[in-house]
Amino acid sequence: MAAWFHDMDSPPMHFAVGMLCSGVLWLLVLMLRPRWWLAMPLVMTAGGIWAEGPDIPMAAKYYPSLPGAKWISDQAFSTTLHGDWANLFFFHGWIDQSGTGGFDRGMAIIIAIYVFWIVVLTAYVRPLRRRVRQHETVPEDRPGRSVSGNSR
Repeated sequence: MAAWFHDMDSPPMHFAVGMLCSGVLWLLVLMLRPRWWLAMPLVMTAGGIWAEGPDIPMAAKYYPSLPGAKWISDQAFSTTLHGDWANLFFFHGWIDQSGTGGFDRGMAIIIAIYVFWIVVLTAYVRPLRRRVRQHETVPEDRPGRSVSGNSR
């Protein structure tokens, strides 16, 4: 476990809650654009990263050579993010205050979400691969069709 985890209340739980919240919000988008469902895992990952926002200043203290690390790791900035703004990061403040984070539960949720999407995407790709194979096995110059694709 990284050295900076001891200062934070369960980064995996913040990430998992961010994934779930962004997934619910993306479902609203999918009502308007159902063909965008393939972006769901990426949106959920971005939501998980967003949920970690208030903890970034604490992590930046351990990487002072990064550009902007001095500004990011400023205590006033950290206090601001953990103050009134914390719940804009998918309930980060409430999770910190509740003390019910839990490293193991957060990791279990994250792993379950990614395994779910691996199964879904694999099930989606398998029929596509079959269609591509069937298309490749059909001869290009079938009777009644010219090689250039123009039929008379």
